[in-house]
Amino acid sequence: MNHHRPPTKAPFHAAVLSVLLAAAVVSAHADSLREVFEKAWSNSPEGKTVEAKREEAAASRTVGESLFPGAPTVGAFQRTDRWNDNLGTRESEINVSLPLWLPGQKAARQALAEADSEENQRAIEATRLAVSGELRQTLWTLYLASSEVEIAAENLATARQLEADVSRRLKVGEIARTDLLLAKQETASARTVLADAESRAVRSRQRYRVLTGSDRLPDDPQEPIMPDGTGTAHPRLAAGLALVERARAGLRLARESRREPPSIGLQYRRDRESGGSTPRDSIGFAITIPLAVEVRNAPLIASANTSLAQADAQYRRLLAEIEAEQRAAEAQLEAARIGAEQAIARAQAATERLALIRRSFALGESALVELLRAQSQANEARIELARSRARLGAAQANLNQARGIPL
Repeated sequence: MNHHRPPTKAPFHAAVLSVLLAAAVVSAHADSLREVFEKAWSNSPEGKTVEAKREEAAASRTVGESLFPGAPTVGAFQRTDRWNDNLGTRESEINVSLPLWLPGQKAARQALAEADSEENQRAIEATRLAVSGELRQTLWTLYLASSEVEIAAENLATARQLEADVSRRLKVGEIARTDLLLAKQETASARTVLADAESRAVRSRQRYRVLTGSDRLPDDPQEPIMPDGTGTAHPRLAAGLALVERARAGLRLARESRREPPSIGLQYRRDRESGGSTPRDSIGFAITIPLAVEVRNAPLIASANTSLAQADAQYRRLLAEIEAEQRAAEAQLEAARIGAEQAIARAQAATERLALIRRSFALGESALVELLRAQSQANEARIELARSRARLGAAQANLNQARGIPL
């Protein structure tokens, strides 16, 4: 199956894109997007866990490279008649036993160690992609919340200015008191909207701090759309395939380990038949060969087969999921582009109409209600424009995420 989608169409005209890029969240002490990601990675519990598993892979490799499949054993034996006849009979024995690899077992164990190492490396890459996705979502949520705070603050300043203008005109008898009360209501409503926006921004900021361990924002959260078909495997697919190969290596090891490991032993023995007799020393060799029986082997091989079947099924499901995610991300990006174009056109029209009605209101040709209605429509258009910016940036980041491109 080909998992690379054709590149999506180029971004819409440069004027629209420049407006969207100008809306990036910045900080006086900004980091690059890459630096922010590295902070999130070093602060990630999942990252620490998967990095720590390198030691498990190294231990598996050590076992595969060892001379023996298990630890040698040392035994001692002594017999005496001191507690019965007491004729001076003594028997002492020391033995050392070494387990041996079965034919093909060591190669299978080394292959499993290699599979463990590869699985760990691919798991690290997949986890880095997952942390990238979490950071992307958190960053664009914060971007939108910050934009809404900025717009709400400007709307409150505009409402206060309008209230002051209406109050001045009321004093000279140009306007009714009901218009002043309406302006005061508009100011109070704008103040409430700003408080709500600030609350959402604080929550987003706290989530960002938990994720990265820092308040420093990237200098530009905007990501270029990376082309599909770069020749590199999707990290999640690579991790899934590594799991399959690890399960296959485990099955091979189970088949090669048909019995417990045989062992050879060296024995040293000293005998003395009675008190005063000369001790006799002897050296012996022993070999132990356990038999292969179904009661031992069948469950192990069946379990390894089950693990392989499960890993293979998960990999096939992952193929379909990633294909669907990429198609959905491309559709989401196209919808975000269209929405951004429409939001810009709507905001421009609403702003122009508001300017005309403001001049008409200043000349006494329009009622305050009409001005407030135009102002509300302009505010809604600006908020929708900010949201469209966030949706477009998030859609571009989401497409990179779906294509398996980490930060």
